Amino acid sequence: MDDSSSKTYDVAVIGGGVVGITVARSAILAGLKVVLLEACPDLLTGASGSNSGIACTGVDASEGTLERALIRDSISQIRGFCRRHNVPNRQCGSLVCLWPWDQDQVPGHPNTESSAKLQAVAEESWDAGDTHVWDAGDTHAVILDSNEVASLEPNLSKQCMGAVHIPGEIIVDPWLFPMAMVTQARENGLVVYTNYPCSAKDSMFNEATKTWTLQRDSEAVSCETTTRSTSDSPIPDVIRARAVINATGINSDITQKNAADVPPPTWTCKPRRGQYRIFASNDKTRFDRPIQPVPTQITKGIFVFSTLYNQIAVGPTALDQESRSDTKPDDAVAEALSILGKKILPDLDVVSDFVDEYVGIRPGTDKRDYQIHAYPDKCWISAAGIRSTGLTASLGIGRYVVKSLLPILLNVQSEAGTYFDDAPLPAAVDLIHEFNERGDGCIALYGREYRVTHPLTALGW
Repeated sequence: MDDSSSKTYDVAVIGGGVVGITVARSAILAGLKVVLLEACPDLLTGASGSNSGIACTGVDASEGTLERALIRDSISQIRGFCRRHNVPNRQCGSLVCLWPWDQDQVPGHPNTESSAKLQAVAEESWDAGDTHVWDAGDTHAVILDSNEVASLEPNLSKQCMGAVHIPGEIIVDPWLFPMAMVTQARENGLVVYTNYPCSAKDSMFNEATKTWTLQRDSEAVSCETTTRSTSDSPIPDVIRARAVINATGINSDITQKNAADVPPPTWTCKPRRGQYRIFASNDKTRFDRPIQPVPTQITKGIFVFSTLYNQIAVGPTALDQESRSDTKPDDAVAEALSILGKKILPDLDVVSDFVDEYVGIRPGTDKRDYQIHAYPDKCWISAAGIRSTGLTASLGIGRYVVKSLLPILLNVQSEAGTYFDDAPLPAAVDLIHEFNERGDGCIALYGREYRVTHPLTALGW
């Protein structure tokens, strides 16, 4: 056993996706000693390696929910974060478009005129806060007629019946955005151990000392051999911490269910499958603003959007499935995505322009809202049910967990006046050059190697 196992951290975060990373960063910036544990050899796999990179303003999150509140908090921070940390982004807004084929899907308005349907979307956006100029930029949502949409995005199908322009929404690099968080956190003291699956049966909470002992599950360690320096080393067999944050995504209910003496979860994870198809763009298909349908109470619908690297993405779908790990693309769904892409971009050649496809599993639950709960007696917090809006709400989630919930468990002291290094990312052009020069799917950030796990970033580079 390594000597570092005798160290006791303030916080151990289980899960190296965007939620675990943002919580770990916020805890570091609060002056705590933090360790991040990821079961896989790489960070940002699973749902965090398969999102869209579109930061929304919360129009589809129900009024009064924690989800909407944290999205609004996050979107007010996101532009400043990208600027300070050199994260590539496009501040373009999005268009919620009404199409003839989508009219019957508008909740509560099956027989109304198109203007009323767009008015309902605009009012929901205004209710969410898209009404003025603030830290998130010009966020005032406006209704556009079909001619105004065509003026903004001339390559779109002329079948568009109008749209709501939500200027506060932006596109970020979906891998570099959370990597900027983990880079800053590590430069300010975060310890990261990858390939560290925790053994529930061997982990325990000491009631007397109020300390967790987390045991590495040697039988579940990945057999993948790697020389990457993603993980700190040497990796100890045991981690001790005063508090544990469960950020294990689609397995958050299992993690809590197996944790010693922690109350059983009040939610059940429900895998939701999101499939994407990626196409090359040209002068006849290029556009700036993400195109989304009028959302329903179940889903935001399928987007068509241009990535930061001028590729066209169609997706994601939102299909429930039993498996928590099946990410094989479905041929019938792929065909439907291609048809939709062609309907919205008539000059898109879905055969010759096709680049690749991928599937992500979103960590939904049987509840509509986020499931972020603290269990003070057990020094445990679960951050679960962070469905498709995890990247969007990430900065808000980190602040909420650390500023509102963690003080219930720990005596978190204010670090006012303490200097923390921003650790900005290198220029994207330099990272792209390194990625292609290496040819192994990896880049180095501040002396540590990371595999680029997100298809939109890797394909774009």
